[in-house]
Amino acid sequence: MTEAEPRGQTVSMDPVVRKLRPEEAPTFRESVMVPFLDPFAGDPDQVADSERWAATSELDRAWVVDAGGRFVGNGAIHSLNVTLPAAPGKPCPTVAMAGVSAIGVHPTHRRQGLLRRLMVTLHDDARRRGEPIAGLEASESLIYGRFGYGLAADIAEYSIDSRAAAFAVPAPALDPELVGKDEAAAVLPGLFDRLRRNRAGEIDRNPGYWARQLADPPHHRGGQSARFHAVCEEGYVLYRSSIETNVFHGDRATIVVEELRGSSADVEAALWRFVLDLDLVGEVVAKRAPVDEPLRWRLADPRQLRTTSVDDRLYVRVLDTAAAFEARGYRDEGRLVLDVQPPDTSEGAADDAPGRWVLEAGPDGASCRRARPGEEPDLRFGLPALGSLYLGGFPASLLAAGGQVEEVTAGSLAVADALLTTRPAPRAGTGF
Repeated sequence: MTEAEPRGQTVSMDPVVRKLRPEEAPTFRESVMVPFLDPFAGDPDQVADSERWAATSELDRAWVVDAGGRFVGNGAIHSLNVTLPAAPGKPCPTVAMAGVSAIGVHPTHRRQGLLRRLMVTLHDDARRRGEPIAGLEASESLIYGRFGYGLAADIAEYSIDSRAAAFAVPAPALDPELVGKDEAAAVLPGLFDRLRRNRAGEIDRNPGYWARQLADPPHHRGGQSARFHAVCEEGYVLYRSSIETNVFHGDRATIVVEELRGSSADVEAALWRFVLDLDLVGEVVAKRAPVDEPLRWRLADPRQLRTTSVDDRLYVRVLDTAAAFEARGYRDEGRLVLDVQPPDTSEGAADDAPGRWVLEAGPDGASCRRARPGEEPDLRFGLPALGSLYLGGFPASLLAAGGQVEEVTAGSLAVADALLTTRPAPRAGTGF
């Protein structure tokens, strides 16, 4: 306080969005927790999580909203890449993705345009680094469409009574081994990176991710057992068991499958068979599973596989339309003129994604360029729909039925469905 300031009052400071300084990492982590309703209280578990987070985060890609020395908002980017739809007979290509995370504004500073300023800052950083797309997992799905994000990949959760899970189509013999944390840390990263090339939407995992994942502290287990790691050359399954049962009194445990991945549908069926055949088990629950899980079609009684939820997971915001669509693969030949409208929160000339684009693509590659005068649009839609179409999980005809895509040229929806849709469906099985 200066002599000119009235006593008992504080000076109002306009919030400033700025880069995080390395020494501010602990305060940043505390700030991130506030909008997610989990304030930092100095508990040992919170301290350990904070230290683990700081050791593995990209602090040079973190920003804060500074209001006179007090953080009132925050955002960060993870430098990621994501698998894209593949051409026939080829592994999924990948593209660099700015993984937007830790976004939040404190309740004391809502409705002041701070989220917009954070998002523009993060997008500008991604463009400077040449990342054609940004992605995020939305805590509230209503928020990010106005910034150009569209839902690109869902995940599903399934449950099945293992005692009623006979296969009509047998799975091949498979002999996975149970390994401890150290061996899992040596084997799983390379195995995962190879297996993720089978499906679009799979995000890479850096050493920091695996360190956090395999640490498996008790307070992250949700009352379940420590994690089992069952691994073979062509796949793996990570699972836990419920421990609130007494198997000596006839209770049956629940197995929670956290990840199940294989090099083929046959290998994944064999891994399913492994967990379904575990002794003392009554139910198997699979999380972060694909929406097109083929297990149902193996079962003698398909009704036994119950879909307990389907959740929106990965939202994509295209930053560079040409680079993004030239990076992915295509299963069919086609040409489309796409009229992409800017998002509600426009970023002006800095945003290279909206506009009229000519996409010519096929199994041998693609070109995407600005339309020339006289090249009239086939489809018209907003930037969020472009993100929803990008990974191939949602057909253009489905988005048109929902009012998100306008067919300007008759027949172009069918062309877009054949050109852009992919199978298997994208899965975003890695959080960030």
